[in-house]
Amino acid sequence: MKKLTLQFLIDFECYFKVEEKQITINKSIQRFRKPIKVALSKGYLERDPFMLYKTKSVKTEIVFLSVDELESLEKHQFSQSRLQLVKDWFVFSCYAGLAYNEIKNLKKQHIIKGFDGLFWIEMKREKTQKNIAIPILFKPQELIDKYADDNSEVVFEVLSNQKYN
Repeated sequence: MKKLTLQFLIDFECYFKVEEKQITINKSIQRFRKPIKVALSKGYLERDPFMLYKTKSVKTEIVFLSVDELESLEKHQFSQSRLQLVKDWFVFSCYAGLAYNEIKNLKKQHIIKGFDGLFWIEMKREKTQKNIAIPILFKPQELIDKYADDNSEVVFEVLSNQKYN
């Protein structure tokens, strides 16, 4: 570890560039950096070889479904009931702008009647911990009503992330 230099890190990144995308390279470097931080904190290393190293930023293009694609998905009927459930949850997430974890943890207490007389979802974002308020449009309300269960505190009984994906 003591022989680790900035040049090694640059060469390490170049080695990855032959096969990998930049975001994968950044994640690998991040994982490689962790034991270095531990070694620094325990006094095994005197200097941080990452001190002058900067990962390259990656601008990812966010791809949205078109209105036609979303309508096509909404109309599609899957033969398997599990896929039909997943489709409904995904459509709900498209209209509400909520991630998988937020839908899974969406409780009835998060749905409130707003100042305008309409229903809103009020909760904290899972990733950022910021408060959000989302109006519930017609389609998401249909899905909430479709899966309403008086015996459950959650809005949807969402499958595991593995099955959902």
